[in-house]
Amino acid sequence: MKKIFILLIALLLCSCARSYSEDIRKPAVAGAFYPADKAELTKQVDEFLANAKKIDKGRLLAIVVPHAGYVYSGQVAAHSFKQLEGADFKKIIIISPSHYVSFDGMSVYNKGLFETPLGLIKVDEELANKIIQKNKRFIFYPEAHLKEHAIEIELPFLQRVYKDKDFRIVPIAMGTPSSDDAGILSDALYDVIDKDTLLVISVDLSHYYPYDKAVELDTSGLNAIEKLDASDLVQKINSGSTEIDAPVAVLGAILFANRYGAKAELIKYANSGDVTGDKSRVVGYSSIVIYVPGNPEKKGEMIMNDEYLNKEEKKKLMEIVKLSVAEAVTGKRQFLPNVTEERLKENCGAFVTLKEDGRLRGCIGYIQGVKPLYQTVIDVAKSAAVNDYRFNPVTQDELDKLEYEISVLTPLKKIKDINEIEVGKHGLVMKNGFNSGLLLPQVATEYNWDRETFLKETCRKAGLSQDAWKDKSTEIYIFSAEVFGEENK
Repeated sequence: MKKIFILLIALLLCSCARSYSEDIRKPAVAGAFYPADKAELTKQVDEFLANAKKIDKGRLLAIVVPHAGYVYSGQVAAHSFKQLEGADFKKIIIISPSHYVSFDGMSVYNKGLFETPLGLIKVDEELANKIIQKNKRFIFYPEAHLKEHAIEIELPFLQRVYKDKDFRIVPIAMGTPSSDDAGILSDALYDVIDKDTLLVISVDLSHYYPYDKAVELDTSGLNAIEKLDASDLVQKINSGSTEIDAPVAVLGAILFANRYGAKAELIKYANSGDVTGDKSRVVGYSSIVIYVPGNPEKKGEMIMNDEYLNKEEKKKLMEIVKLSVAEAVTGKRQFLPNVTEERLKENCGAFVTLKEDGRLRGCIGYIQGVKPLYQTVIDVAKSAAVNDYRFNPVTQDELDKLEYEISVLTPLKKIKDINEIEVGKHGLVMKNGFNSGLLLPQVATEYNWDRETFLKETCRKAGLSQDAWKDKSTEIYIFSAEVFGEENK
């Protein structure tokens, strides 16, 4: 009987070990795209990082890196990974194309570990499943990850930068895109990414053109990415004036970044011809950082009093908004008025709402005061016109029909007592875990909501149950806004 018991225990342990090993995604391109020997790989990655320069731009949101063999693109990639030094990210979402299999949707790897010659990296299963639950376009399609090098190639860099720290990853492979995928991806990223989470976009640029033609194509696309201009990038991709091997991933990252008032900077561009000397058929690589300038909590944020902005300040902001929308729609530079007012130079969050015949036509904003107010309204006005994924971009024929509304926001204030909420005066931000949502003060007024209905609807906007505001783990923030249109500027 004792022998049988020992045998059963042994079988159980073997079964557990087999199950555990089956949840480890083994290296697929070690020895091909990068060294399979641990010591050699460590030395190579460390040399790449040592030859890259660290810059300080603000809060890091995302990096764009190439995924070719290290001999071709490793040094380019190192320029982005160098920026992670000193930034303690605990969760890293890595998005890449699917090179080997075709499938519908976006495949989120949600189990086990990834292995490289440098060791094992845990998958953040909770975060992965949160993303999958966001939309039916997110699936887990195992075949997409079995041989995919575009995610694996980035892992040794993370392991060397964070060699003494614990971090987890969420690998996402992009399948055949639908027209809505960029917006769906942007929404999911906005809901789940916090200060402990970094986004890594693994993409290469043009493939197999002569050197000069490749530089022309790549420069065109990189200019759009640096401007975080999704509309311009789409136009260039559709016209064939640039190439990116996972365009929806890049577009989703741009839409996501625009919601933070982020900036992008190209740190390094090169192509395979720069390494091999063969310039007849090259592949393009880039290293880009996307960041929120400065510190959103720094002094200098606008603190509103009961007077808010004066008539002339409102008039100037409205003029800036209309000209910015015209510039985004027509592509023609508009000459904006000179800003001398100190209040318009203070950091402040703001939303710009566009309507046509009383119907919403676009609405984009920055919640936090990450840049001067006049610059904020320039950015969000352009984005409301051409980057609100819920609508087609505004056309030139519509410019004369648009109605404009500006909401200038106070800093967020966390509350513990819902009686602090004044309907009609306060907007709400609801946050629980990875879910968050915002409603402006005027929304409650337009729909004649009472306080409880406002709370419920903000929960819905955040993707939470309508009674989530009662949950002790739910964070509730209030803010005020000075809301004005053309008629009352």
